[in-house]
Amino acid sequence: MQISPSLEDYLEAVLETADEDGARTTDVAEKLGVSKASVNQAMGVLADHGLIEREKYGPVFLTENGMALAQAVYKRHQTIKAFLVSILGVDEKVAEEDACQIEHVVSKDTMHRIIEFMERRKDE
Repeated sequence: MQISPSLEDYLEAVLETADEDGARTTDVAEKLGVSKASVNQAMGVLADHGLIEREKYGPVFLTENGMALAQAVYKRHQTIKAFLVSILGVDEKVAEEDACQIEHVVSKDTMHRIIEFMERRKDE
């Protein structure tokens, strides 16, 4: 399933802020630095795509497909950040910001190779 980079960020934020009771839109808004209205609009689109479940004014839960996609986005983000910090020596705060941008534009082939490189490095 193809969704916009912005919606990927919302999915990742839901994953990172959720607990056993789901994610609150307030927490997602705070994490992303956006308004609750923006979160509610994005959650509507994600619900339409079957990636989250929610009740009006209630918590947000990732569906099975939503969880898989959110975890994939999170893994890309964390791998790129680790690469930037540990291999290139980029400051952690800068690497966090850059990883958020890079994760949406890097090709699947390049991302696959970065993941392989970092996994091989971990095994050494």
